[in-house]
Amino acid sequence: MKKIFMTAALLSSLAVFPLYAQDEVAPLLSQGTKELALSGTIEFPEFEEVDFDIDASYGYFVRDGWELGVRALGADIGGVERFSFSGFTEYNFNRDSNIVPYLGASVGLADVNFENLEFDSTLRPNDGDSTVIGFQGGIKWFVRSYMAISMSISFNTSTEDIYLTDDNLKDNLTRFRIGLRYYF
Repeated sequence: MKKIFMTAALLSSLAVFPLYAQDEVAPLLSQGTKELALSGTIEFPEFEEVDFDIDASYGYFVRDGWELGVRALGADIGGVERFSFSGFTEYNFNRDSNIVPYLGASVGLADVNFENLEFDSTLRPNDGDSTVIGFQGGIKWFVRSYMAISMSISFNTSTEDIYLTDDNLKDNLTRFRIGLRYYF
């Protein structure tokens, strides 16, 4: 799994390198700007199996560099189906460059379904809702003033064991995410 993430990170970096050589243009991170984003992870643990964790978000810059917004996430990992809806905030640093580091946090509610759980467990977990809190940090590479490729690491924690890792359910999950962001 780590090899897949490292390969994806390397390929993304190589794909962005020619675009980075373009003239620097200040990114649209000023007050009043809106953002649409799509990011996630996709894994292929078996030949005929696909695990995914994909989110879409809409944000509004209330001040230069500071964004508030909403995010919807859908995931199916090892038969654990999860949907969450949360509010988030992000702060962007070094806004005069086309490489912008950022930090973010989110709070929301997740609905979890264990009906198709793909590992044996003596106790069957209960479907239901859980409060989720997330933190992330990363970098946005602006290929145009209105478009960025983002790479981040996110840490999520929950009030229930809803995250499947190595055939165990846990109350936290750390993920490497790749995404696209559009500003208008």
